[in-house]
Amino acid sequence: MKFHIPAMRWRALAVLAFLVIDASLYAQAVAVPQRDSVKLLTVGNSFADDATFYLPGLAEAAGKELVLFRANLPGCPLERHARHLGLAVARPDAPEGSPYKNHPVLKISGKDMVSLPEALGALDWDYVTIQQLSAFSFKADTYEPYAQQLVAAIKKHSPGAQILVHQTWAYREDHKYFQRGDGFTQEKMYEQLSAAYGQLAKRYGLRILPSGEAMQAARQTPRWQYRPDPDFDFKNPSAGLLPEQRGSLNIGWVWKKNQDGVEEFILDASHANVAGRYLTACVFYEGLFGDDVREVSFVPKSLSDEDAADLRRIAHSVVLRRAEEAFAVLNVCLPSN
Repeated sequence: MKFHIPAMRWRALAVLAFLVIDASLYAQAVAVPQRDSVKLLTVGNSFADDATFYLPGLAEAAGKELVLFRANLPGCPLERHARHLGLAVARPDAPEGSPYKNHPVLKISGKDMVSLPEALGALDWDYVTIQQLSAFSFKADTYEPYAQQLVAAIKKHSPGAQILVHQTWAYREDHKYFQRGDGFTQEKMYEQLSAAYGQLAKRYGLRILPSGEAMQAARQTPRWQYRPDPDFDFKNPSAGLLPEQRGSLNIGWVWKKNQDGVEEFILDASHANVAGRYLTACVFYEGLFGDDVREVSFVPKSLSDEDAADLRRIAHSVVLRRAEEAFAVLNVCLPSN
């Protein structure tokens, strides 16, 4: 026996089936509404600090209102955030459950440190971001069950917030991970972290803020291709001198005092420099406010107007392309009539 399903009903069933299969694709395809104000809480680490460093400047220049609380801990993976969360629930008075420094935006008085449930419940957040530690980001088996615990807590304590996946970035080409001779490269790190974050977003129907994609896209252009300085003596550097690092989106080589107060020549090939921070903040701005970041005038003092404009262009194109690709897949999967 054949059943006839009217076209409109078939379309509705197809939409429902597709959303069940991959709600994250739908979330990515839906246009971000333009907002004049955003309340943002990040659950992350120094990479979330980097990605939001210039976000207040961008928002102010565009006449937007931004309320930002960073529940970020240095070197913190999803597992540790979830562990602190579990302690906060099991023993609310235990210091281990409140690892986040209080901030006036929370309007929580009488406490120096707060728990994640307290921070989530303090305001009606528009967005809450989650991310994995960069060193684990390309290892999909490190995400669970911790992401599930954090997602559940966010939905419970801040039910009106949209949960976003902050996709972090691959390290610079000269990071020690890529010097081991095992074939692991920056490109492979990016491919694996992109897949892992994509799986995370798909599991919970979340939208992705593609900071890592923007960094990788920039690295494919001549302006942002880093090449080690061939004239610099990296093995025996002269005190205070640094190599040429034009095109880098990461901090790179610096002189820094160790615990004994002695200056050391060290490499930070993971964290973002001014250009990297600006690029990822532009991704956040457009992904949160639904506004074309190319039109925003804010430029950090140490960045040229030309470089800043190029980074805004890259951020815009990545955010737009991700939405367009998701929308195109929806159009293919859903009947037109």
